[in-house]
Amino acid sequence: MPQRVFARTAVVSSVVVGVLVLSGLAILQLAEPIKSPGARETECTDADHRLAEQLARDRVLTSPPPGTTLDRIDQAPCGGESDDWGRISAAISLPPGTSMDAAIDHYRTLLMAGRWRIVPGPDPADRLCADRETSGQQVRLLLVYGRFPPGPHTYGKIEIEISFLPGGEDLGCHS
Repeated sequence: MPQRVFARTAVVSSVVVGVLVLSGLAILQLAEPIKSPGARETECTDADHRLAEQLARDRVLTSPPPGTTLDRIDQAPCGGESDDWGRISAAISLPPGTSMDAAIDHYRTLLMAGRWRIVPGPDPADRLCADRETSGQQVRLLLVYGRFPPGPHTYGKIEIEISFLPGGEDLGCHS
């Protein structure tokens, strides 16, 4: 009889260990990020990092209109949170009473001086698109603006994003 108890204990122990191992493997598999179909892993090259740094110094990002505040400039040369695109963005706050038209005119002047090709965005009332070649790479700039929340006594916001596709793919504005 002691041999039967030992045999049953050994079998039950083996089953429990097997279930624990399989459960652990299943948990590890679920913990890995799920990639969308067709997603590609993009490696940042030195050229991507240099381009992102060069674009982050562009006057369109670093020269806000007089009386406004440059809140931040962010860089994501490629991969990670940038969805395989290189992105450099800036946020600008306009105090109450600042003319949105004057701020947009300021950016149009900077874009033209920087040899950007300006194209109206899909909704010309709130967006500009501009593109140019920088260091042999086609880059696109989107400028979104408005009063948030809309109203006469609210602060204005301008968001600028310069994007590029690592590897030299075209990412211009399409008119």
